[in-house]
Amino acid sequence: MPPFHLIDPTTLFVELGYTLIVVLLCFMIYYKTREIYDLTKHEGIKYFRMTFLFFGFAFFFRFLSIFLMLMGMTLDINLSWHIIRIFPLVFNGYFSTMAILSLIYSIISKQIQIRHIFLIANGIAIVISGFVFISRSPYLLTLSQAGLMIITILFTFYVFGKSRKVSRLFILYILFFVFWLANLFALAPRRLFPFEIQTAIQIVSIVVIGIIYHKVTKWTK
Repeated sequence: MPPFHLIDPTTLFVELGYTLIVVLLCFMIYYKTREIYDLTKHEGIKYFRMTFLFFGFAFFFRFLSIFLMLMGMTLDINLSWHIIRIFPLVFNGYFSTMAILSLIYSIISKQIQIRHIFLIANGIAIVISGFVFISRSPYLLTLSQAGLMIITILFTFYVFGKSRKVSRLFILYILFFVFWLANLFALAPRRLFPFEIQTAIQIVSIVVIGIIYHKVTKWTK
């Protein structure tokens, strides 16, 4: 991460807006699915909701990190990188890992019942975020979550591949994978993609999660 004087404020403002929109949409999806879960008590829907709750918190800590960077640049405050980068990254790692693990269990909960799944998921998320804190490397977090997401995709096609019908949940899962992939590229280091391309990827990411919100709203009416 370059020093404050080498960071383009316009880039940070764009990322701040992008992150805030994603946070709001994640929490709105969680809220919109409350009624259908209260009616059905479906285990898969419960953890599908938790996926967006945890992702909302993950993006909130990213929002906090970017906001602190902007505050440091605007007010010329010498903030520690451990505060504005490492600690938000650790919380982001914990909550985003919990989100992916919740998504996995929402897919397999009908076929496999795991006792104390929430405690197990917490243990895995804490270990991954702990390694991120020790290594100070966001790439370790990206690799570990990429591995989890590959497992999620395999489970999704295995579970839903048995049915000839394309269910609503399957469509939501596919849209979520597209969102996660677009977000992965959107958060990549700036040297990999120019500002215009990353902005376009962020727009795609917002459109995809917006479609998820629209479908959830339509199906819960």
